[in-house]
Amino acid sequence: MEAKFTVIKNDDIERYLDARDKSELSRILWKIEQSRYEEGKEASNTYLVVNVDEPYAPKIIEIMKANNHWGPIEDPNQVKAQIVNDQLVLEDA
Repeated sequence: MEAKFTVIKNDDIERYLDARDKSELSRILWKIEQSRYEEGKEASNTYLVVNVDEPYAPKIIEIMKANNHWGPIEDPNQVKAQIVNDQLVLEDA
């Protein structure tokens, strides 16, 4: 499955980035939003993010599969997972 999104936990930003890093990240995000706006797209989208270690993740994956939003992962930088006996199993790295 194509890795379409990059998710950064806000707590990680606060914990691991200094003021300069936060400023640079803000500048980059603004640039993306501005470019989207200039292309006539929605400047920023809102997404539903589900951590794969949540107990309900397998149910979400089944819904995504039913809507053709889940498939094989080809990107070596992405987590590979499968459902086995109603449990989400992550492939060992």
